[in-house]
Amino acid sequence: MAIFLSVESEMLVSLPPRFKMYSKEAGKMQFPEVRNVHIFIRTFGYFDVFVDGVPILFRSEKAKELLALLVDRRGGYVSSAEAISILWENEPLSDKTRSRYRKVAMRLKDTLEQFGVSEIMESTQGKRRIIADNVECDLFDYLIHGESASSRFLGSYLRNYSWGEITLSELMYLHAKRDEVDLLRSI
Repeated sequence: MAIFLSVESEMLVSLPPRFKMYSKEAGKMQFPEVRNVHIFIRTFGYFDVFVDGVPILFRSEKAKELLALLVDRRGGYVSSAEAISILWENEPLSDKTRSRYRKVAMRLKDTLEQFGVSEIMESTQGKRRIIADNVECDLFDYLIHGESASSRFLGSYLRNYSWGEITLSELMYLHAKRDEVDLLRSI
C-alpha cells in the first residue's frame, strides 16, 4: 500500500530516505509505505549495528569505525580533524588524510542510506554526530539506566578499536561506583 501526498510545485518536501519518492502521477508524488525500523547499536563487546535484528554489513571498515567514534562521543559533534587524528592516528593531518576521510564519510552515508537509516547521523559544517534519539544503544541505556538496562556492561567496550579504551576506563569506574552504592544499600 502506498501513501499519496499532493504537493504543489512551489513546496519543498523534506523526508527521510526511507520515504523517497519512487514515481510521479498527475501532480501527485507517491511514497512507499511508512516502515518503522528498529536500530540497535552494540558497543559492549564488539561494535555492530543492527536494523530490525539484521547486522549492517559495512563495505568499509573505516566507515564502520567512524560510526563507532560518533557513538562513542554520545551525540557530540566530531570534526574532520579530530576524526582523522583518531582513525589514522599515526598519520599527520594532510590533504591526503582529508581526502581519505571524505571518502570514508561518504561511504558511511551511502551505507546508512542503503539500509534506510541515514537519519541516525547528522552532518553540518564538516562535523558529524550520531542522533542518539534515533537509535537504541547499549552504551546510552547503561549510562541512563545503569544496571537496570537490558544490555549489561560486563567489562568490554568497543573491542574492535583501541581508542575505545578511554571510555572503557570511564565505564569501569562508573561500574565500580555503582557496585559500592549497591553494597552500601544492602547493609
